[in-house]
Amino acid sequence: MLGYRYPGDSRPLRIGNDAIIRSGTVIYANTTIGDRFQCGHHVLIRAEVTIGDRCVVHHKATLEGRIHIGDGVKIMAHVYVPSGTVIGSMVFIGPGTTFLNDKYPMRRAAPVEGPRIEDHVTIGGGATILPGVRIGRSAFVGAGSVVSKDVPPDTLAYGVPARHYPLPDDLSGGNLPELLLPQTDLWGAQSDDSWKE
Repeated sequence: MLGYRYPGDSRPLRIGNDAIIRSGTVIYANTTIGDRFQCGHHVLIRAEVTIGDRCVVHHKATLEGRIHIGDGVKIMAHVYVPSGTVIGSMVFIGPGTTFLNDKYPMRRAAPVEGPRIEDHVTIGGGATILPGVRIGRSAFVGAGSVVSKDVPPDTLAYGVPARHYPLPDDLSGGNLPELLLPQTDLWGAQSDDSWKE
């Protein structure tokens, strides 16, 4: 269902060119998505979400609304992103990752504050990112980690709670465009070299 209407919506859903939207997906009105977007089955994208060009959101991911996502972002399956989250460009988010936006849910009437993920960050599968945490540019978060405090740029963070370590040389330099930008599918025969333009 595309452009799901709700009380108080103010503008229609906008999706750029060359999008692939798979069955079971619901995208609300008041959302803007760039060119060459692709999603898996049963994705939920609520209102007031902005998604840049060449982004992928895999199956059963939930974007709760009032989220900003840059260009070239790949969000794997079963990821939960709450309102107030900001994700930069060229970011990889592993499967089953959970972002949170409220330190004390249902216990105080405080405004929510989602995490801020800067450009070229990699987050391994099953990680949990706590409210208000900032993950700096080109940082790498290990799978299964619980990130409870800010991660400086170019830092390796892993563990429960995540601790900070020097980023190994072979993981530095940011995410590779050839792995994030082509819009190809394991189950399709297409190829995409347009990202090189």
